[in-house]
Amino acid sequence: MMEILSWFITALAPAYIVYTLTSLGNLLIERSGILNIAIDGFFVLSSAMSYTYAILISQYLGPGELPTFLSIALTVLSIALMYSIFTSLITVLPVSQGAIGLSFMFAGYGLGAIVGNIGRLVFSIHRVRVDYIGMTIESSVLAYIFIAIVVTFIHVLLYRLKLGVFIRAVGEDPRVASQVGVNVTYIRFLSGLLGGSLIGLGGALFTLWRIGGWSQGQGLNHGWFAYAISIAGWRFPLLVAPISAFFSSLYVLSPHLQSIGLPVEVSTIVPYITSITIMALVSAIPKRSRVFTDPKALGREFFREERA
Repeated sequence: MMEILSWFITALAPAYIVYTLTSLGNLLIERSGILNIAIDGFFVLSSAMSYTYAILISQYLGPGELPTFLSIALTVLSIALMYSIFTSLITVLPVSQGAIGLSFMFAGYGLGAIVGNIGRLVFSIHRVRVDYIGMTIESSVLAYIFIAIVVTFIHVLLYRLKLGVFIRAVGEDPRVASQVGVNVTYIRFLSGLLGGSLIGLGGALFTLWRIGGWSQGQGLNHGWFAYAISIAGWRFPLLVAPISAFFSSLYVLSPHLQSIGLPVEVSTIVPYITSITIMALVSAIPKRSRVFTDPKALGREFFREERA
């Protein structure tokens, strides 16, 4: 029994941490009124970036923990900066959020393929060894402690600190927020910076911990999976965390459904079918509390010239 429990904890940890971090990042961005359609492209890009950074840094520093953590830090920084540009452009340009989001999503897919293949080319020439994060009980326990701290921090940020009040106010009505002196562009820039950091961290850990390598198309649709978790949790940190545990468990256990006779094609799509079903059910539930309502300005355009 203990062996099964330890296996499940160890196997669940990478998926749970990746999806929870990415969901929390999406939550922060969408609470500011930005429809985060670009999430899957950024996730694919962060997955490729972390691999290539790890290859390039390990080539000069040699394999070890330092190159791995440096590559994670660089990935987080890169995606955070790109997301801050994304959220700022959506605010200042007279273009729909959907159009810009789709553009960034497909750009992320393309850049991810280019960046990942650069890493593979360097690896094929120099045979660089990368020390990936091991799936041990110790690393899993530390990861659970870390995610508990992050969830608590995001909750406190959104519902106890002034910045969180501004983020939610901008998400509810950017025009009113602007009229009372809130800089909408700056707040969305910060929400993109913070949310993008978490999405970049999720994508980096997906490659350097969960998968332990990179292949063409890696990370595709996993950003959408995290997006579904965020919606199912009503974009509320303390609900997103347990719902992520449920979804992650489905994803980890889905390959084992073949042992009860399910075809591999069916077992593979079980987590995605479940996510769609839960999203539909959540959307149909009357939201009695303001905490669980969608931001009213989500997806709505707000242009700087409209503040005059």
